[in-house]
Amino acid sequence: MLAQRSGTWRRQCKVAEVSVDGSAIAGRSAAALHELPGFRPGPIELWTPINTACRHAIAIVHRYAGAKLTIVDGIRVTTIPQTLFDTAMVIDPWRLERAMDDAIQSKKTSVHDLDERLTFYAESRRPGLPKIRPLIQKRTEDGWVPAESELEALLFVVLDKLPGRPRVTRQAPLPWRSSRPGRVDALLPEHRLIIEADGRRWHTRVKDFDRDQWRNNEAVAYGYGVLRFTWVHLNDFPSDVLDVISRTIDPATHRREPTDGDQHDRTVMLVPIGHPKASGTGGSCP
Repeated sequence: MLAQRSGTWRRQCKVAEVSVDGSAIAGRSAAALHELPGFRPGPIELWTPINTACRHAIAIVHRYAGAKLTIVDGIRVTTIPQTLFDTAMVIDPWRLERAMDDAIQSKKTSVHDLDERLTFYAESRRPGLPKIRPLIQKRTEDGWVPAESELEALLFVVLDKLPGRPRVTRQAPLPWRSSRPGRVDALLPEHRLIIEADGRRWHTRVKDFDRDQWRNNEAVAYGYGVLRFTWVHLNDFPSDVLDVISRTIDPATHRREPTDGDQHDRTVMLVPIGHPKASGTGGSCP
């Protein structure tokens, strides 16, 4: 059992990193070292070049070609874009998106750097690529903006699948008296739940964050919950959207066990596939 105190864990990371020439801390361990939200010290994950030995006494080893590396507190580690691509295959899209946005907004990385990794892996069959690709594409300056009608259509396809078919009011006026005119995309009155479909470009949403948060706070003050979904959520992860809404309106019957998206799972291993142009083949330990 690895010690979980931050100082001890970091020393263990350094021990693992120096024990294999050219290796680096990777995966969820790298995310914790980068202090990305939702990640904490846990089982150590180590990236090594594909021509190195596979087994390690204190770390889970992942081998693949073309990793991007950097240094954090004297420890060699995969870059934030590389780390996000590595963890995309083992965490849920909400956790991935939160980590990505935090890294961009805190200027730890950039959309350009993320796009470089996306281009590098574009022709591969890397696990997690279908999950991270739309999140990056949506955050580019010229990210595509869907027609409002198309976005709402996707939302109501999901709402029509809700268990019990709860009553849904489309384009409902704000359910409280407000000096600010406005409507919400969908209101589930019996559940006091507001659902919004947000088609704005990512950069616009960031600029409008304070205004949106104030409106959310107003809703909570009047006893309403708010769920907000983007085009990427509704188009690429509709089953996840349905699950979140279902658990919100009926948490007792939709309670789920924690998954790897919530915490480390020692039995799950990172098995990236190297870029097809890179020499050798990717692999993982048995």
